Amino acid sequence: MLILWPLLSIPFTGDPIEILELLATSPILLMYFPTIVTQWILFLLIYVTTYRERTGLKGIGFTRIKLIHLLWAIAFLLISNLLLSLLSLLLSRVDIAIPGELGLLLPKNAAERVVWVVLSITAGIVEETVFRGYLITRIRQFGRLKHWIIPVVVSSLVFGAGHAYQGIGGFIIISIYGAMYAVLFIRTGSLWPCIIAHFFQDFSALFYPYQP
Repeated sequence: MLILWPLLSIPFTGDPIEILELLATSPILLMYFPTIVTQWILFLLIYVTTYRERTGLKGIGFTRIKLIHLLWAIAFLLISNLLLSLLSLLLSRVDIAIPGELGLLLPKNAAERVVWVVLSITAGIVEETVFRGYLITRIRQFGRLKHWIIPVVVSSLVFGAGHAYQGIGGFIIISIYGAMYAVLFIRTGSLWPCIIAHFFQDFSALFYPYQP
């Protein structure tokens, strides 16, 4: 995962505006479906790996879902979005901003909205499983570390690298956002708050006003 995820972002490096405009020509075929398929393949790899490790998905944070997980997710979204908004403002002051063309990837018609819901569910489950559930715990175990700092930093940077199409500003924002999710995972001991928050974050894009 440490190698594969950054490698998948290589085709999307370059001028973020040009890349976003290209992907926007057919987001379902160029962005949505490839992302969904790739991520579920990664989930399958994680599932097989945890099975062979004799821990199962429960060993990486798939505990029994509870109402408190929803409350944690809501609180997390409120706090994290406020902090990220402030960070985005600070980055824009030093000319490091996320391209406005990112909105071109948002769903614009009924078909795109339906696939976007599937994409949101996929991202919520798979990305949290890979980057928070598996990478963080396994980096800590492999390195025989007593703390979470290195696992959190490494997994968050790799997570951010997968969003190269958003430019340097997007990389910074997403990496820090990943670190916030990591803290949520460590604090609650469950992936469910992260999955729920991640899903709602992506799903909410359906309600963003589209300006052609």
